[in-house]
Amino acid sequence: MREQATTTGPRTTWIERRSDARQKSLILVCGASGEPGRRVAGRLIERGANVRVLLRAQADAAELQDCGAEIVRGDFRNRESIERAVRGAATVVSGVTALGRMLAGTEGRDGFRAVDCEGNLALVEAAEQAGAARFVFISVGGIERAPQTPYGRAKLAVEARLLRSPLREVIVRPVAFQEVVLSAAAGLDWDNGKLTIFGRGEAPVRYVALDDVAAAVACWTLADDPPRRVEFGGPEGVSRNEVATLIERAVGRPMKRRRVPRLVLAGGSRILKRLKPELATVMGLSLMMDDGAEWDDRPLRELGIEPRPASAYIAQTVGSQEPHNRRSLSVC
Repeated sequence: MREQATTTGPRTTWIERRSDARQKSLILVCGASGEPGRRVAGRLIERGANVRVLLRAQADAAELQDCGAEIVRGDFRNRESIERAVRGAATVVSGVTALGRMLAGTEGRDGFRAVDCEGNLALVEAAEQAGAARFVFISVGGIERAPQTPYGRAKLAVEARLLRSPLREVIVRPVAFQEVVLSAAAGLDWDNGKLTIFGRGEAPVRYVALDDVAAAVACWTLADDPPRRVEFGGPEGVSRNEVATLIERAVGRPMKRRRVPRLVLAGGSRILKRLKPELATVMGLSLMMDDGAEWDDRPLRELGIEPRPASAYIAQTVGSQEPHNRRSLSVC
């Protein structure tokens, strides 16, 4: 049985143990068209890593190119572009998902199968054939509790494939991102005074900041002996009801709370998975979050990262003068 390592030791363990050779070897970051992948690539470049990014044809490459990244255009639906991107890479990093584009209506219903599952599986195989040594896969904390969702099935399939691979796998499982789940797109539309509570809304979830995850992924990507699997959250557990109260407090007025019962979430996550797989996934993940996510922030602190609490993010974002519904965040 493969060792399922967890981070232990002093706060700077992985930073101190990264090698100069690994820092200079080529690292391919996939999913840099979206915010998580873009931030990971940026953090790696800050650390002096030799980074190549795989971007979709229409994605803006200027910022990453200015930072020194090598740009390769491609698509996870095109195996040839995947193989071309992997050539010469010693390490591959991927958190690619079609979920954001599916919710935006710019990706077909087969996105989870074609991109999240088959695309990432093709990337693993291409990395093996190209002689890469390591594969860093960004998954989701507790995703085995949502195996009925198309998104969950895809994540679990890629994790299982990596465990059978000769590649040195690093499976990173953060709890839900603050910037994604604590947003209007996820039912917290404070600009219009409407807050959606999924399920009972009583279980604490340790929402984690994208920047903190990106910093950790960069450290583990460069480390000589990183954990094979690490599951973590932010520094503060808050329930959905508490999130709503924090938003009301920041805005200075009560808001209308709409509740979606657990029975509706459970039924929708199963009934809609063929017709509306992206909606089925959102409902299934919301049900999973309603059961709580209590993985702590110890793996981040061991890296010397001081993680941002969800309450600080809410206070900062709700207090912004920029209308919330004008901000967008790509997660794919």
